[in-house]
Amino acid sequence: MDAMKAVRKMKEGPGLDIAMTGIPVPGEHEVLVKIRACSLCGTDVHIYNWDHPWSEGRIVPPRTIGHEVCGEVVEVGSGVTLVQEGDMVSAESHIFDGICMQCRMGNMHICSNLRFFGVDVDGFFAEYAVMPEANTWKNPPDMPVEIATLQESIGNSVYTVFSHDVTAKTVAVFGGGPTALFAIGILRAAGAASIINVTGSQLHLDLSRKMGADSVINRHESDPVHEILEITGGQGVDVFLEMSGSGNAIKQGLKALRPGGRASILGLPTKDVCIDISRDLVMKDITVRGIYGRRIWDTWLTTSRLLSTGKFDPTPVITHRIKLDDFEKGFEAMRSGEAGKVVMFP
Repeated sequence: MDAMKAVRKMKEGPGLDIAMTGIPVPGEHEVLVKIRACSLCGTDVHIYNWDHPWSEGRIVPPRTIGHEVCGEVVEVGSGVTLVQEGDMVSAESHIFDGICMQCRMGNMHICSNLRFFGVDVDGFFAEYAVMPEANTWKNPPDMPVEIATLQESIGNSVYTVFSHDVTAKTVAVFGGGPTALFAIGILRAAGAASIINVTGSQLHLDLSRKMGADSVINRHESDPVHEILEITGGQGVDVFLEMSGSGNAIKQGLKALRPGGRASILGLPTKDVCIDISRDLVMKDITVRGIYGRRIWDTWLTTSRLLSTGKFDPTPVITHRIKLDDFEKGFEAMRSGEAGKVVMFP
């Protein structure tokens, strides 16, 4: 067999197709994996919708999309030493060059020449895929494939949560998507004193409680700032995590943060955000941290350990398990906002 099925962006514009394409051949420092599970991300939805500026300017069809994966190594290049045939691996989605100044400083996640699976090179919504040996993460043999494929996404949440000390702290998480939901479970495992989640849909409100939120605020029904100040006795939270990409959430979260508090922003607003720097940043003497991706490989190790202890269980966030052939159902669920994590099986 020299052909396989893949979910591909065949032409510019909305939509994706199942298409036949050749099974890739691994190079000297690459591995070929048989995909066992892959999962959807908001980035994939933007690629489907063709509604983000970088989609039009960066993706050159045809392109197999997808960057969250668990696969079995079935062939290795002649120079590969880290993994062998039969290993179950996941992939760091950021392809780094390893030689630029950022990489040499240990910041591979912000490599000066960063490329992405499913955007710049073919991704993992397929039956087979190749990845550089340097991007492989070897999974424990007993880890379920539907959990293993989530590690890339969970890593965003791990990096965000542990960017500040959260033990015994009051923490507000803005957002209802998987990264926010994962963050709630991680905060619970890390010993946060009180976890407040601000979200929207009923599904996400329910999932938030399942993941361990102490208080859940429906942003459509009440003022999050007022509610958070009520919950904290007028003090505000110690830590604010923005994981929605909403400019309004950034403004509300900063106002709900206590003086001297700390904020981490993972979400990517699509428009400029106007904030009151004088009152909400400078005069409150707060620390604001931008978060991008995951630290390679520190975050992966922390994620693996969290999963292995059993103190953090991401399973409730998985709302859809479907065949790769039914990918349209997964995108429909994601686009409707009525989904947590969608896992697909080739």
